[in-house]
Parts: sequence; structure tokens; C-alpha cells
Amino acid sequence: MPLPHAAKHSARHAAQHSAKHPARHAEDQALDPGAACATPAAALSSALPSSPPSSFPSALPASTLRCPPEELVWRQRQAASLMATVASAVTGHTLNLLDHWQACLVLTDRDGVVLASYGHQQLLGHDAALLHPGARWREESLGHNAIAETLNAPRANRLARIALEAHDAECLKGLASASAALLAPASWSASRGLTPGACEGCLGLICDPYRVRQYSLGMLGVLADDIEQRRLSEAHGHDHHLLRLHLNRSQLDSPSAALLAITPQGQVAAASRRGLQLLASHLELPSDPDSASHEANSTVRAAGSDSCATRDDIHLLLGQPLARWQLDWAPLAQLADAQCLTLTQHPRFTGYTLRAVLPRPRVVARAPAEPPESKTPAETATRETACHPSLARLHHGDAGWARVCELLARLVDARLPLLLQGETGVGKEEVVKALHQASHRAHQPLVAINCAALPDELVEAELFGYRRGAFTGADPAGREGRLLEANGGRLFLDEIGDMPLHVQARLLRVLQEREVTPLGGGKPQRVDFELVAATHQPLSELVKAGRFRADLYYRLCGATIALPPLRERHDIAGLSRALLTRLCREQQREPPRITPAFLDRLTQHDWPGNVRELDNVLRLALALCDGLALEPCHVMLAGDCLASQNECLAVEGDCPAAEGQIARQPSQSSGQSSLHDLSSAEELQSALDALGGNVSRLARELGISRTTLYKRLGAA
Repeated sequence: MPLPHAAKHSARHAAQHSAKHPARHAEDQALDPGAACATPAAALSSALPSSPPSSFPSALPASTLRCPPEELVWRQRQAASLMATVASAVTGHTLNLLDHWQACLVLTDRDGVVLASYGHQQLLGHDAALLHPGARWREESLGHNAIAETLNAPRANRLARIALEAHDAECLKGLASASAALLAPASWSASRGLTPGACEGCLGLICDPYRVRQYSLGMLGVLADDIEQRRLSEAHGHDHHLLRLHLNRSQLDSPSAALLAITPQGQVAAASRRGLQLLASHLELPSDPDSASHEANSTVRAAGSDSCATRDDIHLLLGQPLARWQLDWAPLAQLADAQCLTLTQHPRFTGYTLRAVLPRPRVVARAPAEPPESKTPAETATRETACHPSLARLHHGDAGWARVCELLARLVDARLPLLLQGETGVGKEEVVKALHQASHRAHQPLVAINCAALPDELVEAELFGYRRGAFTGADPAGREGRLLEANGGRLFLDEIGDMPLHVQARLLRVLQEREVTPLGGGKPQRVDFELVAATHQPLSELVKAGRFRADLYYRLCGATIALPPLRERHDIAGLSRALLTRLCREQQREPPRITPAFLDRLTQHDWPGNVRELDNVLRLALALCDGLALEPCHVMLAGDCLASQNECLAVEGDCPAAEGQIARQPSQSSGQSSLHDLSSAEELQSALDALGGNVSRLARELGISRTTLYKRLGAA
């Protein structure tokens, strides 16, 4: 079988790398002691077309390499909960890593059958089906590989890595495979007793060993810990307190934290792998021969050279009261939800920060009282187009944005090109991200390109890629274009109105033929992606002016959606609360109280910068707020000068007093009873001089916008 392109490249890279860096090549061999890594000559010979085909996988029957479709459906149903948990964990940073590494991550069940895959599924070329659901990765199917090694002994080989020629399958030679076992958390209950954590599946990473090197095992280990914690929370979070412990408070939400599930009586019902390790390292085994657990403790001591328990001694760790670790459960049970507590003087856990999460009862969906056939067509359509949670988060009660989200829900998988039109800063990129998360391509790449930020000389190379020698200064290895990166996923062309005309012609052909030809020639490559374009310019006017191709315009506007600006929204208060919650979570600080006056101040502004401006204003307000509440004095709009807003740097209780003091100054100097009585331009100018020329403060005191104030000042 001919070696696929990725394996050929890795084999050549291996030969060159081992010749230049023999020490690093030996390090790679050390990562897999049982692997006989390829010599430079062997690596180069394996890339030759005349190399004899291996018995893996082409010599095996198809039933050995892939399971039948009906069996795959059954396996995916059995593992539906695990698949949902992994899908929620493999997002954002992990997908970016896979894209950067040009690697593929697969999820298999305990039998080695692929259930789902993420990243570059075309890594194996003609054998890409091995990375698709239904492929078998057990040793009897693909020979020696990391996934098979882990599944043969999930606890002993929780993390495994096989590189280069250690693979039996020809299509895997020159690549590296790394794996991590997904173990269910060990648990205890009064009715069932101890339940050791069984192997639920395996994560496998197929990649270029020299592109990823030592990072593959670390990434898989962290991801496996994250999935284990999510599984524990799903299984025990409805009737147990969840305790997180870590020496670093900022890492309480990370996979490196210890997670414990505690019964209402204060017993440890379940623990993550790191939780068991923490409990074992701080467990003091009693030396009293009359103690109830003396026999078990003696067995532990006899088995090891020291008297310490390990995380495998679950009979000593689970089902035990927290008092065994000198933790008093009564005050811990009184902690508010998500409240943190740092243990400063504790005999076992000094310096640890603990956070409790209260039990969350299961929400059971009730069947409708009336049969489905009694529903009207309109009600049925409404139910079928209910917004995905990612789309529902785009609005907070505004009717205009609710209609936008409903329309997006109908078009999410309609395979229509979408054109988003709206002012700058209105949130077009957030809409595209939500749309992508709601679609069936959510686990495929989302490639965003800002057409206005690309230089005219490089825009073609960036979009379509190029071959070696295509132009002066080109990378000798060539480059894959952004359109190919979006293959299988979604392409977002932001500011499409700024794309040069000559590039528009090439893009039109790609959209028509679904083929990309890189600069410098070469065979066209098929692409399949959903297209979303966005602009703040009226494309129809650009077409009339000859600055945008009419044929491309009609290709893009399969469905055109206008996004309402922020000044027309009626949910600014709800949007501000949501943004503040997200910002406080990013900054790891307690959310301050939001006063009605603060929200009134936000709703009075016309927001020319839309959501982007609102986000900046809220970030600055959080930075200026030293107290427990956000006041109007913390709102600094565009054009406001921080140097003249000294009262905003005061403590929370000083803000109203400072405002009152400034409010009295103009009235004393001008002889008026109140700022609201000022009418003439001369009186307004006098009040402005008394405020040190602070236009924003005077407009706020008068309850008008700065634009209106400028007009009144200029009316003299």
C-alpha cells in the first residue's frame, strides 16, 4: 500500500531530524522503550513507492477493520453519555491545538471502536476511514498502536505513546499515536458498597511526532482528567456536595484540582483520580491494633515499603467520613454555593483553597399533557425551531434579536450561504461562533478571515495557499490555504466588502466548483464547507458602483440577515449583566452588585461602537470599582478623561457624595436652585466651568446626552 502524504512527510522529516539532532531522536525513542524507531535509511525507504505493502490493514477483511453500521449505531447509543461529555470538553483551545498540530483526536469505546473524531480526519490520506466512526483500533485489527496498548491494560497503561516504525500498520508508520484511558470515577454508596472505576473508552491522538513531540501525552492527560471530573459531576452532582481543593485558588476550575463528592452525612462518596491521590497522601493510617481498619491497614503496609496509602486503596478512602482527614463537615455543609474557603491553619490541608458546590436536583422532562397530534402546525414549527443554547445566549429579551436567533435556528444546517449585515462592533463574529456551535459541524474547524486585514499582495496566498517557488520569498515547503483549513467545517469571511476584485473572481470559482487550486499550480483539491460572510457596508451599493462583483454578491446572499445595532435593543440591561458575569469569571473576581442607576446610565447612551464599546466600558467599570457595587460614576464613555474623573477612583460610598458635592457647585456659582433649571447657553457654560470643563459629568447631571449638551452650548 502506498504511504499517504502525511506519513511520507513525517518519514522524510524523521530522517532529516535524526541526522541533525541525534540526541532528540534518542529522546523520542526513550518515550517508547519497546519501540524500534526507524533509522534514516529505513525511514526514507518506507517512503518509496516500491516498498512492499504490509499485512496491515489491506490484507485483513473489511469486517475486521470496521464494524457494521448497525453495530456502530448500537455502540454510539450505549456510549451516548460519554460522547456528549467528550464533545463538551473538546472545544476551544483543544480544537485550536489540533488545528495547529494538524493532528486527529479519536474517541473509542472500551473495545477500540471509533465513536467520534476531531481535527484533521484526512491525516492518513487514502486510509482516512481509519479515523472515522466505526473503525477498529484493537491490536488484532491494526497491530501495535497506542490505543490498543492502553485498552489492553487501562490502569497500567493509562497514557501510552507509540512512534514511527513501532506501528505494525503501514499507514501509521512515520506518525505517532498517543492515547489516554477514560476511567469512570471510583464511587461508594451505602447500598452498593465500593464500585471501582471501569474503563469507559480511550482518547487517541494521531499526529506528526516531530510537530507535537512531548506535548501529546500532556494534552491527553489533562483532557482525560477534565472528562473524568465532568463525568463525576454528572453522576453525583444531583444529590451530593461537590468539593474542589487546590493549593492555587485560580486553578480550582482546572483539571488539576481535586474533586470530591460528599454525602449529606459527610462521607466521601466519589473522587477523581487527583482527589484520590490527595486523600491518600494526607491519610494517616492508625497504628492501634484494635481499630476497625487495622487488618486492612496491615495489608497495605505489608504490600509496600512505606506506611502510606495510595489512590488505588479505595477501600481506605471512599465511604470514609471527612473527619478522618480532620475536616469538620458541619461548617463545610453551610458554605454557600460556589463559596471559596482557604484553610490557613489546618493540620493536613494548610494552604489549600476549598470550594463547595451545592447539590443540583435532576430536571426531569414531563410529557406533554395533550397528544402531539393536537398541536397546531404553527406550534409544531415553533417547537422544532427552538433556539440552540448557543443561539439563545445572543439575546436577553430583545424582540429584534429574538427573531434573528429564530431565523438562524432555521438556517443552521440548511447548507445556504449566509450574509450578515450590521454596524461595526454589533457582534457578527459572536453570531457566527454561536451558529457554528449549534450546527452538526460544531466539532469541525471554524476558520475566520478578516478580509480587511489582509494586504492585497498576500490575500491570494493566504486564502488559496501556494506551492514551492510560487513567488519570491515563498516558504520552500509551501503552505495550505485558509480555505483548505476550513474543509469539513465553516468559513467566515468578515468584512467581505473590502476584498479586492481580482480575488473575488477566484473566490467565486471556488464557491461554484468547490475546488481550491493553490498558487503555483498543482492538482485542485475538493473542499466542503459552510460559508458565512459579513460586512458593515451596503454590498448592493458597492455592486452598483462597480466595486463588488454582482455574481459573487448573489452567490453570497443565499440568506441575508440584518443584525440590529445596540441602540435599538431593549435588553441592554440584561446584556450588560451577562457581559459582567463573563468578565468577572475571566478575571476570577466576585461579581459586584449592579445598581439601578448604573444600568440607567448605560441605557441612556446611544452606543455608536455597539457591543464592542459596551464591553470596553464594562471592563473599565470593573477596574475602577473598588467596592461592592457598580455606580454611575464608574461609567466612562468614549471621550471621557480619566484624569478629570477623580471621584471614580474613590471607594464605593464616596461616589454619591462626590456627585452631590459637584452638583452643588454649579448652583452656588450660578445662583440657580438646580442644574436642571439651567436653560441658556451662558448658564450652561458657567456650570461647565465650575465642573472643570467636564462635559460628560454635566450631561449626566442634566440627564441628557453629550451631543444634546454640545448643541445647547453652541446655541448662543
